[in-house]
Amino acid sequence: MKRLNPNDFRGPRSYFTDFDHRIVSRTDDLSTLKIHTERKLKLLLLIKSRIVCAASHLATEFAYEIFKDNPQLLRDGHIIPALRIDKECVSELFERKKFSRKDEILKYYEENIQFTVDWELEDNSAWFRDRFIEELDNPTSLIRKQLLNASTTQIPSTVIRNIQNEIRENRIISRSQIEHYAKDLNDAQKDLLFNFRELMYHLSGARVINCESSLPQENYIDYDIADLTGKRSRLSDEQILFKLFIELAFESMQKKMIPVELLDHLSFDDVLKIRQPILESDFQAKYDNLILRVIKGIKQDYSETFFDLNELENIRKHLEMTFVAIFEKELPSFIRKKNKEGLKNLGSVGSSVALGALGFIPEVSAIASGISVLKDSPALIFNIRQLYSSQKSINDLARYMKTKEESLKRQIERTQISDRSTMLDMVDLLSRTLGEKIKI
Repeated sequence: MKRLNPNDFRGPRSYFTDFDHRIVSRTDDLSTLKIHTERKLKLLLLIKSRIVCAASHLATEFAYEIFKDNPQLLRDGHIIPALRIDKECVSELFERKKFSRKDEILKYYEENIQFTVDWELEDNSAWFRDRFIEELDNPTSLIRKQLLNASTTQIPSTVIRNIQNEIRENRIISRSQIEHYAKDLNDAQKDLLFNFRELMYHLSGARVINCESSLPQENYIDYDIADLTGKRSRLSDEQILFKLFIELAFESMQKKMIPVELLDHLSFDDVLKIRQPILESDFQAKYDNLILRVIKGIKQDYSETFFDLNELENIRKHLEMTFVAIFEKELPSFIRKKNKEGLKNLGSVGSSVALGALGFIPEVSAIASGISVLKDSPALIFNIRQLYSSQKSINDLARYMKTKEESLKRQIERTQISDRSTMLDMVDLLSRTLGEKIKI
């Protein structure tokens, strides 16, 4: 196992927190959580060169269920666990854990984790503690305002002060300690404080291993402390990519939007194939620079200060305007490029977003409706094995499917992403691959 220094990380990178046992343990529907977690991982693999997660978060059956069929994610370093510098191996993280299949899971990780990144407990905990105290100490901070809004009476300043003093007394604090310190708050205030605690905990984890997300506060407005209007808006990575990036690409061509559910039809192997030409281009760097440029235009000290709701809305608007401007700038070069390629398969679903610009591609909604039918009645459309009565026919079908997969792999490997139409080329690659997967 090779141990990496976080200061050596370069390029777009993200700290992934969805394996956190506190998130998993609070979820009633683990199958749905698994679907959403896999979608997010697939998108992050496309827009980030590196994904890091806490090694301690792997010590659950939930994380294992995702990795067990995709050992290449860990083995080839696409996803790297962050291991505390005073720990010699991952097995130390399992010593106090109690869950079924523990030995099987540990053996799997020992065989497949080839890389870890170091982090220091004291550095992480000190930042977590100091920022927590700082935000509670500021009467105009978002968490203080929300604590006040969650109470029918004025929160005595002594309650806040007592929480701060108890935190200050500890050089290293845990998330469970904060639950004890919050004993004098009402239930609504406790929920807000604990959500804020999770936010700070994940922020501190990202900082200590030199990672970031598109926003400095990963999934910031998934937390209730920013939900002032009662409307749920998201600016996490996967929603930026699909709701602002891919959807806007199609909107700019007066076409329907691609649903994020389509990612379910891409395996992790598919994503890693698509990822290769993206890694060889400058798409990921351009994507990250674009997001950060927009954020810097809203607040100069963004890396140290929380956004309020108005600033988040401004970021969303600026992202939308910026993406539209990029698509309009890239579109002429993109269409010329596709014209030169002489695309002939005008009837195929998702053959090219360029065809959408030229008015030839079928409505993207056809993909969405097809997926809907597939989810509801798979035998009706795609379970074509029922049409084959003999073992030879089934074997012929298997060979056909394998040939189609190999052909798609070769198409992806030959893909070139142009410097002049980077964003649209990436959308084109993804949409063509999804179209071919649906046909398969």
